[in-house]
Amino acid sequence: MSPVSVLLVDDQPEGLLALEATLAPLGLQLVTARSGREALRHLLSQDFAAILLDVVMPGMDGFETASLIRERERSRHTPLLFLTALSRGQLPELRAYAVGAVDYLLKPYEPEILRSKVSVFADLYRKTELVKRQAEVLRQTERREHESELAEAQRRVDAERARAREELLRREMETHRNQQRWLEAVLAALPTPLALVEPGTGHTLLANRAAQGLAGGGLAYREAQGLHEGLVVRGPQGQVLSTDEQPLMRAARGEALQGFHVDWEWGGQQGSVCAFSTWLPRMHGRPETVLLALLDVAAPSAMVQLVEGLRQLAPAHPGREGVEGPLPVRQGERARDTSTPEPEHPVARKG
Repeated sequence: MSPVSVLLVDDQPEGLLALEATLAPLGLQLVTARSGREALRHLLSQDFAAILLDVVMPGMDGFETASLIRERERSRHTPLLFLTALSRGQLPELRAYAVGAVDYLLKPYEPEILRSKVSVFADLYRKTELVKRQAEVLRQTERREHESELAEAQRRVDAERARAREELLRREMETHRNQQRWLEAVLAALPTPLALVEPGTGHTLLANRAAQGLAGGGLAYREAQGLHEGLVVRGPQGQVLSTDEQPLMRAARGEALQGFHVDWEWGGQQGSVCAFSTWLPRMHGRPETVLLALLDVAAPSAMVQLVEGLRQLAPAHPGREGVEGPLPVRQGERARDTSTPEPEHPVARKG
């Protein structure tokens, strides 16, 4: 704790020396002023435990100085002790108390009495400063605790929000995976050979079962042709097509195929397909993709392929839950299925 300061105001040098000698045993920091104006200048930069003020001074007397001291917020409650050589009858005591004096002493004063009074003011100042510091420490502690509580509450809120975001993201990803599985299952069950191809590279991202089984997957996978020796793919004029000339790579290069016809031979099997392709733009977080459809023209009709695919997707008859049965067909198809078989070929009868 810094030393307690006391301001001594007297226009007489010998009066200031007497005060300093009297108060020296208290160990206080004694600040002297030769006029009221000088005392006010000290008060602008420093706080004091008490002010000992001579009443009779030239220019600004003690009463006027005390009034100005009381007008300043910082020194409004600083104890004022008047010192005067005036007799009791000559000192306007009411005026002294009116301007804020807490006491007054007549010169010559008793040193012990003066030291006792100033010592009380110094102790009171120390205790007041101690209380102020303790209050400030308490405020800082409470502020730190409050900030810590706010930070902890904010951390919990942020953590809860993060958990909510993670849960929402997890659900979205699970929904996306389920949709992806459903789409893959639908594509796999469709009878028409389909493949999703990466543009430019010709890398197959997904091919359904029909595409995998067509020519051993050689038309749906670029890499499969290196594994199947003897696979031959011919174009519309019967010319042998290289890998880059086949529907897969042509579609990957951005060519829109509209029924491009090819024939294939492999392992004693042969067939014909018409290739169709379309460019799928970037959407739903997916990059640009090429959809390649290989319609097997050597297989049963497209209608038969579609009915077969729907039968695999919906094995139960609509309206009869849990009962297996064929899908309904159009009236014309039923009539053709139940019509009288065509007569045998004349050559067959001769045999």
